[in-house]
This record gives sequence, structure tokens and C-alpha cells, in this order.
Amino acid sequence: MNPRKRKAPDSLLPTHRPPKHPRRHLRADWCNLFMDACELMRDTAVKGMETLIQLIPGSSKQPSETFYPTRPQSPHAEVSSPPQLSSPTESHELPTRNDSSVPSNSTSFISSDTDGAPHSTSTGLTSVKSVPVPTAQNDPLDVGLAHSMHERQINHHVQTTLARLPIKPHIYQRQHETRVRETRKQDRQKMLQELHEIKRQQGFTSNIESLESLLGYEEKLRKRGITPSQSWSDLRATERLPLRVRRRSHGEERIDGHGLVSFEFLKRALEKAKSTLAAPPPPPLLSRHERLREEARKKDEAIDRFIRPPLPKVLPPEIEDEVDAVLHKRGVISKIAREQVCDKDISRLRPCQWLNDEIINFYGAMILSRSETFRQKPPLNGTVKTKILDVHYFSSFFWTKLLSEGYERARLSKWTKKFDIFEKDMILIPVNHDNMHWTGAAINFREKRIESYDSMNVPRKLVFLKLRQYLDSEHRNKKGKPFDFTDWVDYDPEDTPQQENGYDCGVFTCQFLESLSRGEQGFKFSQRDMAYLRRRMIWEIAHAKFLGWQ
Repeated sequence: MNPRKRKAPDSLLPTHRPPKHPRRHLRADWCNLFMDACELMRDTAVKGMETLIQLIPGSSKQPSETFYPTRPQSPHAEVSSPPQLSSPTESHELPTRNDSSVPSNSTSFISSDTDGAPHSTSTGLTSVKSVPVPTAQNDPLDVGLAHSMHERQINHHVQTTLARLPIKPHIYQRQHETRVRETRKQDRQKMLQELHEIKRQQGFTSNIESLESLLGYEEKLRKRGITPSQSWSDLRATERLPLRVRRRSHGEERIDGHGLVSFEFLKRALEKAKSTLAAPPPPPLLSRHERLREEARKKDEAIDRFIRPPLPKVLPPEIEDEVDAVLHKRGVISKIAREQVCDKDISRLRPCQWLNDEIINFYGAMILSRSETFRQKPPLNGTVKTKILDVHYFSSFFWTKLLSEGYERARLSKWTKKFDIFEKDMILIPVNHDNMHWTGAAINFREKRIESYDSMNVPRKLVFLKLRQYLDSEHRNKKGKPFDFTDWVDYDPEDTPQQENGYDCGVFTCQFLESLSRGEQGFKFSQRDMAYLRRRMIWEIAHAKFLGWQ
């Protein structure tokens, strides 16, 4: 017997077959339900319109009601009998609002003493014995107050009801909004092009996209109080609350869309550029002394270009191939001392990317390793053109701890247990400002100055103050006496190379610190060299050594 074959039903077993529901009954039920819903909607609409008409003053057919506030009476107070009213059957004249002798036909909303008051069976009014009715003769202030409160209540109900009604947009509203957006976009592009032309006359070398990125970056910094503004002194004077230090990388977020600048900020920048351009030009150098100074400056620039030639535009072909291979690697790319970088970190050296702590600290570890190598094994005469200074590099978390916790609480004395910073030539410190901007700082013991290098050309009074406090605390801890700041100055050069976009501050900071470690008095790189320097840093980090240094 085939097991899949259906067995015959047993005739002795009861069978249950559900009754069939004809479709006509379902159709009739749905029709009845639809008619009931329509009647309910109609009744609701009629009731809403009646309520709205009653709330609008002057539209009701009923006589206007006047609300009189009641005043609580003492149990021993005598109540004067009101004037006799004519019966409704005897007089057909309705009481007017100005008639002060007629009592109100509704209870007062100010006093709660009339809630339990008996009502007259003939007129439906509140009993005169329990609720005294104020009149214009005995208390006109209460009557006026009641009228004003009643009118305010009616206006409030009308406004609330009208606000709940759906507002149908204008038929051309969408077209108008689209036209406004397109016009605003065109105006913004024209303003950006005009500002770019003015900036190019003033020495700006990058394209219009870099200018837009720079403006957006400046706007973000201004919102956080990092760049100078009209209230710069007030921002510096406010006391900062201590922050909780968390070991996280600065600049972890990617900066897609970083170049978007608001229309108002762009307009202010254009007005400022036009005012600067409209300023009268400086007087010409006519004196003999000024002409001699200009000739001497040009000679110095020529000698400097001969001694320190400009950076190349691209790397050699074999090094370019190695850089491309490094960018395609996965996992850990390179290690040095306690620092390491992986593929996600090295990808931040691609164009238009912020640098994070891993890249900054790895580059600083390379600077420190080169300084220690040259200090232990000094090169032979004539092999190296530039002297390598005896420097020490603090990681990016040094400034975060010093700013948020201070010297004692952050235990910064343990950072220098194995060496004495006062015997070094220079201390290099990368500074991150509110996780938005990188700058370089240095304590130069050779020149007796505290230095700050910012690619946005912003004065860093807070950096000078905190580093002076650190020097004094460290000297008291290690030497047992305060530090002598005689002849020490704060150094903030005006000719520091400036960035022309919103993402190259980390590259500028790395090159500031690397040039200072070689004893350079000036910097020979600019915004034009950033693409080349990014590619060169990829090769240097991958090989854990500087290009051109053995």
C-alpha cells in the first residue's frame, strides 16, 4: 500500500464542515459600516462648526452673557435685596450688557463659593441670598475686570481652535522655495569666486575648494573660541573647568563635508576682504636707507635659496611605488619604541584628511630616536650639513593632562624620571586645541624662550602660560627651588608658514617639530609642499626613518 495515498474517511466518525459565508452578507456589512462612518463624520463636523460659531464673539444668537466675579461674604454680613426684576412673560426686552442691575445668568469662574448655590426655578439665575451681585454703583472695578477676563478667555479659545485647523500651503510655495535655494546657491558661488580673486591678489595660492575648506574650518574654530574674535579677551578670562582625560585619538572623525561654510560667514569674510583691499596703499619706499634694506633682504633670500633649496614637487619614481604599496597594506604598518601605526592610521596621510594622535606621536618618536642616535654616535665632520639637537619629545597627551589636571594631579614628574629636561637643548610638544586644531610648541633652553608655531597665525597666550607653570613646577620638584625666568621671552614668529585649507594643520605641526629638532631658524616649506610632504611622511613612517638621513 502506498503510504502517501490518502486514506478513506471512516463513515462512523462524525465530520465537521464549517458553514460557508456568502459574500453578499459581507458586502452588506461593509456598506452599513461605511454609512455609519459617514454619518459620524458629518455629525462631528456639524458639532465642531456650531462650537466654533459659539466661541466667536458677536456670532451667537443668544444674548451676550456677562461674568461677574463674586466676593466671599462673612456669615454675619447683611445682604441688600436687589431690585425687582420683571417676569419674562411680562416684558420681552432682553437685558443688555450695560444694564448693571441685572444679575448674571451664569456662575462666576473666579470664586468657588457659588458652586453649591441654589438656583431660581423661574429664571434659572443664581440665588441672590447666597451670591451677591456686584453692580456698577457699588464695585465698578470688579465688573470691568470680569469683562476683560471674559474677552481674553474668548480670544484664547478662538486662537486655539484656529491653530488646530490644518493650514493648506500655497500652490506656489514649493516652486518659490526651490527658486530661493537656487538663487542663494548662485549668490554664494559668486561671493566665493569674488573672495578667491581678492585672496589671490593678496598671495593666496590654492584653488577655490581649498579656500572654501579654510573658511569652513575658521568658522568651526570661531564657534569654539579658538581663533581671535571681538570677545577674545573675555574667552581667555573665563576659567576653564577641569576636563576628564580620556585616552582617545584626536581627530578620529573624518572630515567629509568640512568645507561647507555658512552664507553669513562667507558674506562677512567678503566684506572684510573688500575693506582691506579698499584701504590706501602704503607709501612708497623713497628713502635711501629703505632701498638699501630692500636690496639686502633680496640678497639674503637668494643666499637662503642657495643654501636651502626648495622642496621638490614629487618623490622619485621608486619611492612613489613604495608609497602606493604601503597604502594597500593591511594591519600594522610600522613600529618604533612604544608607538605603532596601522593601515587606518596611515590612510590619514592621504589628501584632505586630519592627522590623529598615532601619526603625530609616531613622527615624534622618530625625532626622539634620531636625536638619541646622534647624541650617542656623533657623525664625522662633513657628513651632515645640519646639526641634530639634543631634544626630547612629549606625546600629545602631555598637553591634555597639563591643561586639564595640572602638574601635581597628573603626576607629570614621573614623565621625566630617567632624564633631566634642563640639560636638553629643546623640548618639543604637540598641542591639540579642543580636538579641532594642531599646533607646535617648544621650550628652547639654548635661546631662553618658549616658542609657539601655529599655521593659523593665532596668538597662544594660554600655551605660554601653561608651559611657564610647568617649568617652574618641574624645577621645584627636581631642583628644590623656583625656576629663574630672567631673560626668557615668549616667541611667536609672524613669518610662520600658513595653511590655506582646513585639514593640513597636523602636517604643518609635524614639519615644525622636525625642523626645530635640526636647529633650523626658519621653515622652507609652505602650503604648496603639503602634497609632497604627505607622500614623504608615508614613506618615512613605513620605514621608521627620515628620508635622506642614515
